[in-house]
Amino acid sequence: MKLSKRARNSWITPTKGNLLTNAPSTVSPACAPIAVTGIGMICPLGLSKDACWDNLTAGVSAIGPITKFDTAGCETAIGGELPPGYDEFEKQRTPRRLMKQSVRASRLIRICAEDAIADSGLAVEDAVSKRCGVVIGTSGSSVRSPHDLGDSASERHKVIREMVNAISAWIGIEYGLRGPTFTVSAADASGAWAVARACEMIRDGVADAVVAGGVDCLLTRNYITRAGAMGELSRCNGDPAGAVKPFDGRRDGGALSDGGCALVLESREHAAARNAAVYAWIRGAGFLTWPSGREELRPHPDGMAQCMRLALENSGVSPQTVGYINANGTATVLNDKHETIAIKSVLGETAGVIPVSSQKSMLGHCIGGAGALQLAVTALTLRTRTITPTVNYEVPDPECDLHYVPGRAVKAEGLEAALTNTFGFGGHLCSILMSRSP
Repeated sequence: MKLSKRARNSWITPTKGNLLTNAPSTVSPACAPIAVTGIGMICPLGLSKDACWDNLTAGVSAIGPITKFDTAGCETAIGGELPPGYDEFEKQRTPRRLMKQSVRASRLIRICAEDAIADSGLAVEDAVSKRCGVVIGTSGSSVRSPHDLGDSASERHKVIREMVNAISAWIGIEYGLRGPTFTVSAADASGAWAVARACEMIRDGVADAVVAGGVDCLLTRNYITRAGAMGELSRCNGDPAGAVKPFDGRRDGGALSDGGCALVLESREHAAARNAAVYAWIRGAGFLTWPSGREELRPHPDGMAQCMRLALENSGVSPQTVGYINANGTATVLNDKHETIAIKSVLGETAGVIPVSSQKSMLGHCIGGAGALQLAVTALTLRTRTITPTVNYEVPDPECDLHYVPGRAVKAEGLEAALTNTFGFGGHLCSILMSRSP
């Protein structure tokens, strides 16, 4: 099959069926829905999927004073650190040799992958391992993290520790996976791009199942200083829990966090053959680059809108079916304004009544891990029909005038489809359309 230019840039548009009914739809293998059958996540809100979800739906903020390094002289002194006890948890879950041979990001996503595979019930036996791959996204790994400075024992492993492919390779090595295994980097959109690429592998018949996700451990003095100089971070050091205010009129930036998430993705046939439980279905994606210019690396609203349109077109789902948008919502002045403009451009008059929320208000920005975390949360949202809130949203901004689900989670009876947006520096953009049924 020869692909069009648009199809090569994302996914082929399927023959449209009715998502809200059981009406038949002719869908080619290249357009088949992809099942999310396993989730493993570690972030400032918890060391497991269930803990993270419980805290998200409860509206708990994980942003607090930074303790992992000295913040003296830093304009921002708050962030999303991993939960207390993570160091010991990591040691218990990581082979001793890997503590020397890997950086924290590799170890963290390895645990997430282990949890996701266990959650999926996927038995990684010989036949499965031949057609199972790994795609992980990361923006900068964690080689500058205080936990990865190394010592004389780890110095001789410096090359394999810091190679960016190690983040995905250790997962493949752990399970003896022989499908394609690689790492992608697309700034804040890295995790989402990894999932989109994994879906393409399954649709192209290269793999039956893929472990996909994203991770970063960039809460470092170096990154805090540089991101702060760009005006990306909040300086509300006196009120960490209330500092990150996506779409709020008082917003002044986000908070950096460590964290990651892995998902097990399977073809519909592979999941059905083993009677796997499915959280949600990935129907289509739009991922592209839309740089604004050499002096402006932030995503442009036109690019954001085009990305969402591609996700809708390539899923065959009408805009009127979308019942929730998991927003990029970084809490920076321009990004939130531009995302609001893009959503209104794509959804028109219905945009004002569709729930839109940002988990970054609670867990901060995990950079390369953010997109994968959002996809996992969206899958759980569809499964439970519960929408997580945007905490700290109190003062409306006339330029951000959508329904941002302030304060507390809400039930969304009848929710069938949702969009998740991840937009990064350099114009790396990704929108993915997910549904409750295939």
